[in-house]
Amino acid sequence: MPRCQVGLVQALWRYPVKSLRGESLDATLVAENGVAGDRVWALRELDRGGIMSARTWAAMLDLNATWQGDPTSDAAARVYIELPGGNTICADDPDASRVLSDLFRRKVRLERIRTERITPEELEAVLRGEAFPPRRDFFDEDVMHLIASGTLDHLRSLRPGSDFDPRRFRANVYIDTGSGGFIEDQWLDGVLEIGESVRIAGMRPSIRCAITTHAQSDLPRDVAILRTAWQHHQAYVGVFASVAAPGKIRVGDPVVLAT
Repeated sequence: MPRCQVGLVQALWRYPVKSLRGESLDATLVAENGVAGDRVWALRELDRGGIMSARTWAAMLDLNATWQGDPTSDAAARVYIELPGGNTICADDPDASRVLSDLFRRKVRLERIRTERITPEELEAVLRGEAFPPRRDFFDEDVMHLIASGTLDHLRSLRPGSDFDPRRFRANVYIDTGSGGFIEDQWLDGVLEIGESVRIAGMRPSIRCAITTHAQSDLPRDVAILRTAWQHHQAYVGVFASVAAPGKIRVGDPVVLAT
């Protein structure tokens, strides 16, 4: 199987709460269900029952979520959410959902993924329409999201007036690939080997949405981000993928494409 190095890991990110801003990492464990601690929590809008996304709720990007403690080894590890203005709440505080409901001016509830089986009592409540089925994950597509620096450089060349900052695209792994076009197209039929043992497979193009255009931190709202991706690549930027072999990855690790 031919192999060639395509880049180096430049940045690692995880998002403890779906659609909130996340945290940069120097290293992370990657398991079958993705980056450890990624998208463990989400917000549910209770009037209609859906899991909330920053596609619709742009204000979610005003909040930042981080782990305190290692979610893989520390039973006391908790997710903390920084609110606009600087106040912080813990995701599993009894009052957290009320605080967020006040912030969004509607009834919302923080929910955590479930790995244990649903109880008979919970099932009965779901069947009666009194509860929502628990979620086993909060991923829209697959468990890993990767993006190449060359792709964002290419988009910048197409639209010099816009800031194609990688934070807009919410990838877990940002790979320094040097210059080029839409780099990830070359990976789709292969496997990426990262570091000593991690293998990323099943890659497919990631179609972008309005999240890329929303303001966050120091990035302004810019609808040209999505428009440029649509005009030049049918709105595909980066790839979603699964984990073929788990392990630990670090910033600076080589990334090898096997085809």
